[in-house]
Amino acid sequence: MNAAIEQLREEIRQAFPPSVFEGPATDCKCEECAEISNTLAHKRWDEVPHSFLDFTCSPTLFTPQAFAAFLPAYLLRALDDLEGSTVVLEFTTYSLSPYDSDGDVEQQKRNIERLLMRARVMTAAQISAVRDFLRFVSLNAKDADWFQPFVQTALDEGWRPSEE
Repeated sequence: MNAAIEQLREEIRQAFPPSVFEGPATDCKCEECAEISNTLAHKRWDEVPHSFLDFTCSPTLFTPQAFAAFLPAYLLRALDDLEGSTVVLEFTTYSLSPYDSDGDVEQQKRNIERLLMRARVMTAAQISAVRDFLRFVSLNAKDADWFQPFVQTALDEGWRPSEE
């Protein structure tokens, strides 16, 4: 499995070349989101410390552009913990899925739209890397069976291959 993880890590790195992010990280102005924006200001995804990733757990609060800019940091950190001793894997996977475990159809529609907004700012290679990450998690994470509905919904509804 080590070779498969390293191959996926390399795919993520290639699909998301590090570049300085200049936009707002979130649209929210609360104290927590302001701190997130300040921490990420003028940073590349490969400059984000693990302590920040472990604290925030997922990029779900981010604007679509910030989501795309910093997602690789979360994906790579999630791969560090397929055993699930932290929540980064779980929360990052949630951020990639519109699945609503409560069965709220309207909420799921909003989640799908949010996911599609995120996917629209990504390249075909980035979407492919996200799809491969999701598939890998669904097969190799300690709680792979539990991730199945989230991953399948994410693949079906949001992270579809480019139709170009």
